Amino acid sequence: MHNEKTILIVNPGSTSLKFKVYQFPEEKLLAAGKIERMGSDKSEYQIKAADKTIKGFAKISDCQDGAQFIIDTLVGQESVLLSLNDLSAIGFKTVHAGAKSFGPGAVYLTDDVLNEMQRYTIAAPLHNAVYLQAIECFRRAAPGKPIAGLFEPTYHATISEEKYTCGVPIQWRDEYGVRRYGFHGASHRYIAETAPELLGWNEDKRRNNALISCHLGGSSSLCAIRNGKSVDTTMEFSPQSGIIQSARCETIDPFILIFAQKKMGKTVDEISQTLCRDSGLKAISGLSGDFRDLHEWANLGNKRAMLALEIYYYQVRKQIAALTASLEGLNTLIFTGGIGENSPFARWSICRGLKYLGVQIDEELNERTIGIEGLISLVASPVEIWVIPTNEEVVVAREVYRLISGENPKKKTAQAKPEADDVL
Repeated sequence: MHNEKTILIVNPGSTSLKFKVYQFPEEKLLAAGKIERMGSDKSEYQIKAADKTIKGFAKISDCQDGAQFIIDTLVGQESVLLSLNDLSAIGFKTVHAGAKSFGPGAVYLTDDVLNEMQRYTIAAPLHNAVYLQAIECFRRAAPGKPIAGLFEPTYHATISEEKYTCGVPIQWRDEYGVRRYGFHGASHRYIAETAPELLGWNEDKRRNNALISCHLGGSSSLCAIRNGKSVDTTMEFSPQSGIIQSARCETIDPFILIFAQKKMGKTVDEISQTLCRDSGLKAISGLSGDFRDLHEWANLGNKRAMLALEIYYYQVRKQIAALTASLEGLNTLIFTGGIGENSPFARWSICRGLKYLGVQIDEELNERTIGIEGLISLVASPVEIWVIPTNEEVVVAREVYRLISGENPKKKTAQAKPEADDVL
């Protein structure tokens, strides 16, 4: 096929690399895998490609070794690429580049864009630094290949000015990009594009349905959606905002930070470290930011674990109510993300306080809907409640395909369901 493209999507972590390979225009998943514990003598890898699953241990010292390992694994007579020439592009789910974050679709990661990512690393230190390193590693591992990114705020470019403007001097916004950006755009967009088809909406319902997407996981945010577009969202200038996160703070009174500097003697770097790595559920519980650990400790009667969970549920409920006001109503509530897809108790704990909004959960349906799509509301519930597993990688891959094919970024493609990849 003349316009057939093979696209590698990379999701880097500080000591891990995950990836998926898609063939377009079919949106066929060719390979998926991950490398964990990079930097150790026994880095663990699992890769599913060409109907084979390989796993084992190797010495993968750093991101550069990991990038080369992935490329070498994907290229060969018995793999998904006969040669590196068969790879059309590499894509990343990039996070923050100020005004260059708004697309309108995927963008080539030129030096100019990378410089903006570096500039905004102070706002997204856990994300941008890792992505910048990984992008450079794949540049070297696959020289000459187009490298593109779909920035998380791109989906939120439709939010109106009165909602994205912060109450600080307007020059801060215009000169330094201090405004609300929003994140988890690929996930919220996947929900916005998948829900109408899955739920069987007609054109009128597509345009007018008031939908809230709840991406709940180690990093969480909510998004108000109407007519497929982001109307409002919970995260703001940085990923350290919105509702409480696993180990990152939520939106807090900014004078707490000034107090920490002047009364506690904290430096800017110390405060940044605390807000990014030592806050959130981890800080409140004193144990862990992992929901599974917190549930275990809460079931054993640990009061701080119980408090951390109740704070999380309360903040999600509060933001659902706020986004309902932004939408001027609520018709559909969708849970996605690691917690949203896999924790019936979390979903019940959130929904039990929202009956006044017409949110009525069916406890039996909720309990048996784990990691799969399904309706979990009562038949009589005014608001439909759904679980829909997200697929951020395919959203990024679609946009990269449109970019390298010269297509309009707003052109709609067929929906792809989440892949059942046990390697990820």
